[in-house]
Amino acid sequence: MTPKITDALAKEIQRLHDTQMDSSGIAQLLDLKKTQVSAILAYFYPSEGEDVQGRGGEDSGDARGPESGNRESEDLSGSAIIQEYSAPGDLPSPSSETEIATGSLEEEAADEGVFIGNDKEFGDGLYWNPQSAASVQNPHMMIVGESGSGKTYAVQCLTAELARRGLPTIIFDYAQGFELENLDDVYKKYVNVHEYRIGEEGISLNPLQIFPKDVKGPASVATRVSDVFDAVYHLGHIQRKVLIEAILTTFEKVGILTTVPSTWKSDPPNFGQLQQTLDDLASDKQYANAKNAVGLAARLTTFFMLSSFNSGDQGWSWESLFADPNHRVHILQFRGLEGKTQKVTLDILLWHLFFYLKSHGQGKLRIYCVLDEAHHLSFREGGPIDLLLREARKFGLGIIFASQQPEDFSEVAFSNSASKLVFQTTDPNLKVSRFILAKCSNYESAEQIHDVIAVLNQGDALFVTKNRGHEVRIADLRTRATLWKEA
Repeated sequence: MTPKITDALAKEIQRLHDTQMDSSGIAQLLDLKKTQVSAILAYFYPSEGEDVQGRGGEDSGDARGPESGNRESEDLSGSAIIQEYSAPGDLPSPSSETEIATGSLEEEAADEGVFIGNDKEFGDGLYWNPQSAASVQNPHMMIVGESGSGKTYAVQCLTAELARRGLPTIIFDYAQGFELENLDDVYKKYVNVHEYRIGEEGISLNPLQIFPKDVKGPASVATRVSDVFDAVYHLGHIQRKVLIEAILTTFEKVGILTTVPSTWKSDPPNFGQLQQTLDDLASDKQYANAKNAVGLAARLTTFFMLSSFNSGDQGWSWESLFADPNHRVHILQFRGLEGKTQKVTLDILLWHLFFYLKSHGQGKLRIYCVLDEAHHLSFREGGPIDLLLREARKFGLGIIFASQQPEDFSEVAFSNSASKLVFQTTDPNLKVSRFILAKCSNYESAEQIHDVIAVLNQGDALFVTKNRGHEVRIADLRTRATLWKEA
């Protein structure tokens, strides 16, 4: 999308110019074309020789432009257009814009990206552009803030805007923050939500499915599944070895062999069969690790008893969620599952989604996932969330993840979220502030950022995108609904 020069951006160009930064440096810093910067500087500083074709010449009088009349001027390339204003010495009001565009000057608000809210200092609308690789290097959004600061409401706003743009969202609701009765009425009116009660009704998905990208077949599945249980139950080396052997034995029982790739397309076994294999190993006195199998089977009894994975007539289809024309927000409810069972279920679902996306190859952004309350998540290296953050953008997936404490996130999460919304947070160790400083060219120190985010009002946030930070008032859903009606 062609960038627009708002009054706020024009002021920033002036400020940078006054620090002796040249046009090329300003353009690179603000992600603009050099011709755009030159046009603005020529408008405000004509005496410095920043000539723009069609201006009034050296004796045009006031350094900020002509004293009367609205004129259009083009830069030397003929591609930049700047609208001059009749009031000498004044910038346009916050409701107007100085537009520099190639082609049409009238662009729909939807083309600007996802509306976040208004800049608290200048009043301009601020937008998030996850679909534009030129604007942000990845589509992920991190949200940080104390309880009650506005995180969950902001997620509703973002997913509603994404839905209006045709991008569906899957919300993994393991903390019950997105139960239907808790959602805003305007949200439910404009976003047709589909709820899946995984904890109560189960899900027709087989964690032992072999994907085309599983180059070692059953061995790849055994490694992946054992990693999930190890991360949650802290199995230790021997019990994890037992679990891997149990998984491979279960595959062999249905005729699927690691050494025979032609068998990998056969119907895989299920978790019920895996539990039976564990019990068999535990009672097999000839099995060298029988005692460890007894301990492992006992530890996983609750999981197998409460497991939501079942073998229905129709298996779970991510594609049906992606392509559903009637529902653009899908909420997977984990209510009813105890803590460890919930964590295993979440990891398995994310692995399943990751390999589904990989099996369909690279493509443009097509869906978002919301992971709230990050302290429930495992950001371990090589785990599903870690790999999704690193690679999912290539396969068309964006992630919105949120939590109360900055310590809940890994460095990979901070580094791989190009955009952030930081609501009020104390940030005592300056962890958030330091990461933001590394991404923001308009702040001089972590302490300066800390002083901003420590006193934000409810519903206000520091919006970080395109390597700049903006204090923003999140637009409420009723305001958005008005804009949607007008669109």
